[in-house]
Amino acid sequence: MEDRFSFHLSDEEKNQIDEAIQTLITVLEPKLMTLSVEERVELPKMGDKTVAFVEKATEYAQEYPNYIPDFIDVPETVSDFEAVKAIRTYFNQLQRLTAEMDDSMLIAGSEAYTSSLSIYKVLKNAAAMGQPGAKQAADDLSNRFPRGKRKVTPEAN
Repeated sequence: MEDRFSFHLSDEEKNQIDEAIQTLITVLEPKLMTLSVEERVELPKMGDKTVAFVEKATEYAQEYPNYIPDFIDVPETVSDFEAVKAIRTYFNQLQRLTAEMDDSMLIAGSEAYTSSLSIYKVLKNAAAMGQPGAKQAADDLSNRFPRGKRKVTPEAN
């Protein structure tokens, strides 16, 4: 079995990560919003392709204020756009980091699960050879083994 991933954190590193996460929560959470699924669906979305459009529109709104009706709050639009740029900077960095964390969990989990399957097979073989304690260990793992419900097929007469 190839071991492609190794990950260890010192207590100091764990503390640093916990402190950094707590700082992010303390600073950002009061300024952020949570939307319902319905709200997310209903809102028009500004993606990567529309950033340039929004940026230019806000520039023109500031350059030609006489053309903009009073019901459009240009300073608030500019403020919202600045918020998007600031949040996006942090979001992209965190998204990259969380994607790396997700990949790392996947590989580590895969390696641990593959090894555990081998351990289970070895214990079943040891149990079949009557090795002390192996049957209990194999039975315990068998009860914990994730599997879907098996269909019982009636025997043909």
